[in-house]
Amino acid sequence: MKNYRRYKTKIAAAITAALMIGCTGDFEEINTNPNDPVVVPTSYLLTQAQRNTLAQQSYFTTNLYAQLFAETQYTNTSRYETEQASFDGFYQGPLADLQEIIDLNTNESTKESAEVLSSGSNANQLAVARILKAYNFQILTDTWGDIPYKDALLGMENLSPAYTPQSEIYTDLVSELKAAAAQIDAGAGVEGDVIYGGDMDLWKKFANSLLLRVGIRMSEANPDLAKDAITSALAGGVFENNDESAVFNYLSASVNSNPIYSHFHVSNRTDYAISNVLVNFMKGVSDPRLPVYANPTENSVEAGTPEYVGELYGVTQAQAGATTNASISFLGDYWKESPATAIIIMSYSEVLFIQAEAAARGWASGDAEELYNAAIEASLNYYGITDEDVINDYIAQTGVQFDAGNYKKSIGEQKWISLYAVGHEPWSEWRRLGYPVLSPAPAAVEGRGIPLRLTYATREYTLNAENVNEAVKRQAASGTLHMSDAVWWDE
Repeated sequence: MKNYRRYKTKIAAAITAALMIGCTGDFEEINTNPNDPVVVPTSYLLTQAQRNTLAQQSYFTTNLYAQLFAETQYTNTSRYETEQASFDGFYQGPLADLQEIIDLNTNESTKESAEVLSSGSNANQLAVARILKAYNFQILTDTWGDIPYKDALLGMENLSPAYTPQSEIYTDLVSELKAAAAQIDAGAGVEGDVIYGGDMDLWKKFANSLLLRVGIRMSEANPDLAKDAITSALAGGVFENNDESAVFNYLSASVNSNPIYSHFHVSNRTDYAISNVLVNFMKGVSDPRLPVYANPTENSVEAGTPEYVGELYGVTQAQAGATTNASISFLGDYWKESPATAIIIMSYSEVLFIQAEAAARGWASGDAEELYNAAIEASLNYYGITDEDVINDYIAQTGVQFDAGNYKKSIGEQKWISLYAVGHEPWSEWRRLGYPVLSPAPAAVEGRGIPLRLTYATREYTLNAENVNEAVKRQAASGTLHMSDAVWWDE
């Protein structure tokens, strides 16, 4: 994008200079198209980048892999049929826009322009762009492993980027988030910010909270760096209540409604429901979030005995089709019937779960059990469950109480529930912690296990063969990359 814009500007300048010979002095004013600006306010790019960041997240695919959702008709995804997937949308969408913000705020010819400075101080724009780049790149590498990173986003300067090993990406994510948080200054907050409305104090907390996520994700693969990241994040300041959670605020208009509402009401599809795996788990511990996460079946409501029944997970298309829509529970009205419902990017509850695990590992101060209980309460509160008796009764159950002897199980199960419909996170945390114990889809294609990654699209092998083959060689002992090959932090 940046190279195209610069090329366009140079050509336009050359043509203008040639035509101005013998022309009147007001030629430029007369021939400037106000609807085709060469430079736009960076606030426009930020809004678009944030919106596209959420649009690229595979809510349905990754929640299917985590067995939180199930398919009602076409069960291909929950049976792990397709291994390959393209990551082009991330690079061409949010990452390209964020890189353009960085370029415009560092280029000497643009960083002092009105179009740039009207959108916030240079330092604050750079910080926000770097934080969101780190967020996107973590999703990318957690999904595909080694990806174009160090050589990415260079436009025409490098059309065949090398793939950076995931371990190196994680090291750089730690550095980037630390630097971005430190870069935030007292200047004007960013404009075009749908997440925090330009509140730079909250952006700093978001950067540190993401640093927590990065740290805990590599807790087994690189414990020293993980501990350093977590210690730094906590010292810098992380989310302290639900109001500080990072969420994307949608609008009621269908073009800007949340993706779950849009799927059911704009696209008019009914192919996803809450899974029987999650419904049965939540019923087993009388989870008060179930009426929020799901609607009772239509048949049970008509009979006057509301009941929650999850769709069978990972079965054949014929088996899924044998159950009628009226006999299963779809996603709750909170998402499905509310176009303006915000989608969580990172929650206060997640931050508390990470702190609980860090305390259990001896990497941070605080009582692991108290932090774990606070994480559950924060999740319940977020969904409007505030009755102390209800909360205390839920936490006191044998199946919910914190088990210090197996903290991974306690945290893994409750974190899994709390991350319902939160992008890639429930799948990533299940891979890392191994809890709850999930069985592969009963009708899995070729007897495959639950996916541990996605593999590279054919397009990569066609356009960047040497680099993608080198990445595959590093990651696959068999010489061919499959869904069953764990990413670096999960090995």
